Amino acid sequence: MTVPMPPSLVTIDASEPLEKIYEIIERDGGVVVKNMLSPELLAECMSAIEPHFKTRETYTSKATHDELGADFFPEGSKRVYALLSKIPDQLTKIMRLDVWQGIMSRFLSDEYYSYTGETLLPQKSGYMLASTAALRLVPGAKPQPLHRDQIAYMVRPDPSNPLFTPMVGCLIAGSKCTYKNGATAVIPGSHLWGPDRAPKRSECTYAEMEPGSALFCLGSTYHAAGENICEPTDEDALRTLFAVFAQRDYYRQDQEEILSTPIQIARRLPEDILKLSGYHKAVGGVGYVEDHQSPHEFLQADYGLGQFGAGAHAIKNAL
Repeated sequence: MTVPMPPSLVTIDASEPLEKIYEIIERDGGVVVKNMLSPELLAECMSAIEPHFKTRETYTSKATHDELGADFFPEGSKRVYALLSKIPDQLTKIMRLDVWQGIMSRFLSDEYYSYTGETLLPQKSGYMLASTAALRLVPGAKPQPLHRDQIAYMVRPDPSNPLFTPMVGCLIAGSKCTYKNGATAVIPGSHLWGPDRAPKRSECTYAEMEPGSALFCLGSTYHAAGENICEPTDEDALRTLFAVFAQRDYYRQDQEEILSTPIQIARRLPEDILKLSGYHKAVGGVGYVEDHQSPHEFLQADYGLGQFGAGAHAIKNAL
């Protein structure tokens, strides 16, 4: 009996019309977009993140054990979180790419209508940054369990609205990504599964990518980091990805950017990046401070949000 091969991921160039990319994601739950980063931007990102990797040991934090289990982040990875605070200029360029914005807007924005009294009020929702990280697998890294990223948002799959997801993942290849060095395992079509079907490794294909390519996955698509079976002397022994995830703007932000980013860096971020990073209210109004104002209105103030930088400095000096 012939065992059927799992469906492969489609690879499409970033120059193709966005509608073609959307159609593939709707059907498969994910896609590899090649040439998303220019060689110049890719080199910038790798140069900027390398000093942070040099100070990192392999990941041993137990902070996620209660919610995700002890094996969710297996041994053998180096992880640098909160990229807005570490490589803000490069992250800004990524978040401004037409492909990144187009995909996030298509799958994370919505329109609603609701009565306030007798007035039918149109309501819209947008998207925002969910979390960012640089992820490196070193030789010997163990495979991650297959999972849906939307697990953290407590969203159940809805057969009547199968494309609804609270977030979309974007994993950008900083290095060559191969099966051998831990390319991401993905199950195309699993975004259409109900909650009772368990994923199997035999159903996976692997997002092998050239540097500068990106894997986009809906939050409902099963995937996992692969296993790095390289020798330390192999040319492509280190697998490096940049995670630039987005989410619907009315959910609690997966990674608290305002608390993760020093106030001095936030004050120099462009307005469009502040908006995407959680410093503005959601389109529908959630996330306000004081008299329903956006947090960014207090960035330059000497109270409220504007105190974060000065307050932290004063506390540090007092200790």
